[in-house]
Amino acid sequence: MIDFGELTSLAAREGLERIGVGVVVRDASGRILLIRRALHNVLPGLWEFPCGGRNDGEDVEVSAARELAAETGLTGLPLEYLRHLDFTNQAGRRERQFVFTTVVPDGTQILLSPDHDAHQWADANALPLTGDGQRDVIEWLIRHLAIPGWRPVGGYVTTVARPTIYGCFLVTDPAGRILGMRSAINPDVWNFPGGNVEHGESPFTTALREAQEELGLDLAAENPGVIARRRLVAVVHEQAGTEYPVPVCGYVFDGGVLTEGQQARIRLDADEHTEWRFETVHDWYALMPLPRYRRLLQVLRAHRSGVPLYLEHPAQEGDFEGIMVFVTDRHGRLLLHHRDDKPGIAWPGHWTPIGGWREGEESAEENAAREVLEEAGIQVSGLRIVPGPHHDLVSPLTRVLHAVWDGPESDLRLGDEGLAVRMVPLHEVPALKVPPYLRHYLPLLAEAARRSS
Repeated sequence: MIDFGELTSLAAREGLERIGVGVVVRDASGRILLIRRALHNVLPGLWEFPCGGRNDGEDVEVSAARELAAETGLTGLPLEYLRHLDFTNQAGRRERQFVFTTVVPDGTQILLSPDHDAHQWADANALPLTGDGQRDVIEWLIRHLAIPGWRPVGGYVTTVARPTIYGCFLVTDPAGRILGMRSAINPDVWNFPGGNVEHGESPFTTALREAQEELGLDLAAENPGVIARRRLVAVVHEQAGTEYPVPVCGYVFDGGVLTEGQQARIRLDADEHTEWRFETVHDWYALMPLPRYRRLLQVLRAHRSGVPLYLEHPAQEGDFEGIMVFVTDRHGRLLLHHRDDKPGIAWPGHWTPIGGWREGEESAEENAAREVLEEAGIQVSGLRIVPGPHHDLVSPLTRVLHAVWDGPESDLRLGDEGLAVRMVPLHEVPALKVPPYLRHYLPLLAEAARRSS
């Protein structure tokens, strides 16, 4: 659908004072319908295609159909938008005419209005006396019709995918937790502040408007430095699905951090959302279906990287958002990380394999090598994907890898997170406080250690 409201506003911003419409009618033989102005009319004897002014408040398409019917008697025809024509009219006002086109059978009857006294079906190469602007439009149309496969833009846009577009903000609290709002329509859905783009809006202005409507906060005033940068975090394209049967293209922007004082002023629109909360990325897992959680992880990865990412849903085959890596040595020991005992993280207080989120466009091997270096201070190579099936407690968004390390345990260095790292004999692992999924992998690791020894 062509947004003639926005095109009309654009004309006003460009200094055009009047909106008009015109219709180039062609018959099956490719001839152009021209009608001659009557002697009592302005510019008598001038040949023109049907045209006229738009009435106040009238839709442009309605104006075009009305003028065509009034001047030729032709009604009910499909009109395709063609292009615009700017000119100065007889009253000295700058006018923008939106020109449409349509096709009728040869021999179609024409019923002229009193303002016109003759009509003809003219060969495009032998036009009678007409205005230079209209002549240019007709000749332009004939040239383009000669291009194989070309059709007027008004018809062409009906053949291409037109996704719904939305704009939204990723907003966090000082602890890095992510803001979500529970939908009043679908309580299982948690949304970022934002919404669908309306006519004449950009995704960014939509996000600002929707955030103010939904949160009761003007983010441009709350976080002026961040909002002024208009930082794009990610573009998300979603194919049509059973939940929403048309494609969707979303723009996610950085909305900055809301302090406790700012959060206290949040006032939800009860018609749209019933509650809001800030949660860690780990805790959102229990509140979202997997596809939405994957999208959250992807957006957060883009935010961490500082480089906008293009994301697709459904995700590409083999895509992942985090890793878990089993590092063993020739003595049959497993590298374990003693995690912090605090809420909002996976397996607090447990001994777990090294793991972490993907950064940027890392491969699984690059992700694993980086995490081992950050959390244990050692470099590993020869990383291999551990074949499935994987334990149910291991997310399908996580890649599981294995590496063999032959360095001394004294080389281990605890990173910024956790309480300790150490090599643990495989037979001693079950005695520690470990996640249940480790019992699934221990036999596989023991067999790998036996083969390597």
